Amino acid sequence: MNERNEWLARKLVHADSDMMFAGVVAGNNPGQVWADNELNPSSAIVWSSGLGGFNFMGSAGNTYFNQSIETFIDHEIIPFLSNKNIHSFEFSVDTYDWFPTIYQAIGNRKIEESFQYVYKSSTNKNDYLYTDIPPSYMIAEIDDAFYRELNNGGIKNAEFLVNYIEQYWGTFNNYLGKGYGYAALTENKEIVSIAVSSFIFNSTHAIGVETQETYKRQGLSSSLVQLLLKKFNENNTTAWWDCMESNMASQKTAEKAGLFKAHRYKINWFNF
Repeated sequence: MNERNEWLARKLVHADSDMMFAGVVAGNNPGQVWADNELNPSSAIVWSSGLGGFNFMGSAGNTYFNQSIETFIDHEIIPFLSNKNIHSFEFSVDTYDWFPTIYQAIGNRKIEESFQYVYKSSTNKNDYLYTDIPPSYMIAEIDDAFYRELNNGGIKNAEFLVNYIEQYWGTFNNYLGKGYGYAALTENKEIVSIAVSSFIFNSTHAIGVETQETYKRQGLSSSLVQLLLKKFNENNTTAWWDCMESNMASQKTAEKAGLFKAHRYKINWFNF
């Protein structure tokens, strides 16, 4: 679909859909949507530029769409990925009844799998929020004023933040219009850790966290996430935290920030 917007989201997004891909469908985050029908779409494959993966959305019982999956992957998706120098097709689904059809379509390939956890913010707002900023660091809100300072050269290691924002938002301006975030800086104004809205769908924001390797295990991520959750609460925003089942450090950061484990889901991929 050329146009990604709220109308398209109402057609394709289910209650159990992954909000990160829903954000792509709604036009908040960069990506592409291939749907069965431009005027009345009911099934689609959605690409997230930020995640580098696909999600099958909408109706899993669409015979016309399902019969074309194998051909579409071979003739559209694989060349699309090859042009980006990506050599694996990674996908998830918004309802598990997609899997039998997809496996049948690509069953001649070696399919790998892994699992993700999704954590969400508690409805019991403010009960768990606290901040414990490590000493010798400055905390800054990533807003218009901070972006101006970035552009004026007043912040060191600016590309660390800018590259992250652009990966998930396309442009920094897209983020400034919709997202929230905080950065931890050293005394000489070098950005070493960030926690930001990485995807948005309706009133739910996914949390993206990144810390420079040298500055990990100092509690920076947890502190920034707590500040971000406070900002979310002030703006009636629900948090969404997605991490690999094998990433214990990420799970501990989510739990320390007071998020609860909401569900587990599967990712598949094959190499080509």
